[in-house]
Amino acid sequence: MCRIEPIRPRFHLEVLTHEQVAAIRSATLQVLEEVGVHFPSKWALEIFAQSGARVDWERQVVRLPADLVLRAMRHAPRSFVLGGRAEGTELVLDGSCSYFATDGCGTETVDWETGRRRRSCKADVALMARVADALPSIAFYWPMVSAQDYGYLAPLHEVEASFLNTVKHVQSETIMGAELARYAVEMARVIAGDDATLRSRPPLSLLVCTIAPLGQDRAGIEGAMVMAEAGIPVGFMAMPNIGATAPATVGGALVTGNAEVVSAMVLLQLLAPGAPVFHSLLASVMDPRTGEYLVSLPEKYLANAAAVQLAHDWGVPSLGGAFGVEDVEPGTWHLGQSSVYTALLVSLAGAEMVTGGGLLRASTLLVPEQILFDDEIYHTHRRLLEGIDTDAEGLAVEVISTVGPRGNFLAQGHTRRHIRQFWLPPLGHPAPRPDGEPIPDIGLRAQARLAQILAEHEPEPLPEAAQAELRAILDAAARELAPRG
Repeated sequence: MCRIEPIRPRFHLEVLTHEQVAAIRSATLQVLEEVGVHFPSKWALEIFAQSGARVDWERQVVRLPADLVLRAMRHAPRSFVLGGRAEGTELVLDGSCSYFATDGCGTETVDWETGRRRRSCKADVALMARVADALPSIAFYWPMVSAQDYGYLAPLHEVEASFLNTVKHVQSETIMGAELARYAVEMARVIAGDDATLRSRPPLSLLVCTIAPLGQDRAGIEGAMVMAEAGIPVGFMAMPNIGATAPATVGGALVTGNAEVVSAMVLLQLLAPGAPVFHSLLASVMDPRTGEYLVSLPEKYLANAAAVQLAHDWGVPSLGGAFGVEDVEPGTWHLGQSSVYTALLVSLAGAEMVTGGGLLRASTLLVPEQILFDDEIYHTHRRLLEGIDTDAEGLAVEVISTVGPRGNFLAQGHTRRHIRQFWLPPLGHPAPRPDGEPIPDIGLRAQARLAQILAEHEPEPLPEAAQAELRAILDAAARELAPRG
């Protein structure tokens, strides 16, 4: 049975007051109505026009009256389920816990066997899916890198490699365009088995990035529309760069990104009322000295946590962002410091989903063992947010009375029961070696643990009939779509 250990926080953090959330909502509605959002899709523009939005057909800009936005968003479900292909993989997005995922979609990898940096390929997607399948910290899988050996059809091959190598839910961030989306829906239907299951516990979901500032991507939005009609959950991620593609304030970035995400969610509710959608906003900061992209700053951490509150203000689940900082070497001090803030704050804020584990260089480079450093940070946060037990067993008054002054607790049954429950980080606190040999460097320990996972863990195989159906879908896509790539 697949094991998933989500974070179930006993306490929460709100970085925005209720008044601040209301102010951001009001500003977002003002921007949507007065400034508008660019939708370069005739299909989308027609739906907006039929629904009462003001459409500038020449500029492809849609202005949304506040009452239209609020009316449409009332149809969006607050909670829904993401399914996998095995028992124990259901993820209930109801705010009770945070489910973490890998990051994606990188373009380079440090080859696991040779140690050389190269372009990513489908085999890398499969390898990391196997690792994610083995780690209880990973609840769902983003294909971590691009299957660049398959060109235009890469997104479909990434989905296939994922389904074959993990039983957990798969969330794609590369399926773009209505054509690819239709094939992806068919692949998801193979895994689900029937249309009813596809809608009730879909094994696939989609994340689409908006275009900052205040824009949508035609292929992204039309792929999302196909998915929504099929009942497959779709989320939208805004990535405002503070000072460049967003105002030079955190509040301004939140308003800009919020408008992008909400406009897309409104479209899907107008197209398919009740379609499961989720909200995501991951900010970054422009380095004022060089123009470079920075993600390891307090403003980013605050924006990511605030975005969770914005999602819940609109009554939809949130996808928060963690890890994925600028460093290019695993296990560095700076990487650990930055990763702790991002992963902890979004969990405290109550994000239903969190992505970002395992990639470096601002989510572009895969160094396979990095996922184990992020795994250790994750479990530290999981234990932190479980809080402290203060029931009779936790307060231990009975055993304190038994031992009394100047005794010790080594021989007590209470100690034997509870001391083994402490989680000892395998990288941070490795077991001593009985032969007295020095413990290897932490980087070598991470590599050894990853090698052990790859040697010992075999995901539950997908039935051969389903594998054949996936291959047939890919073959059909190759015949019909590849020449366009």
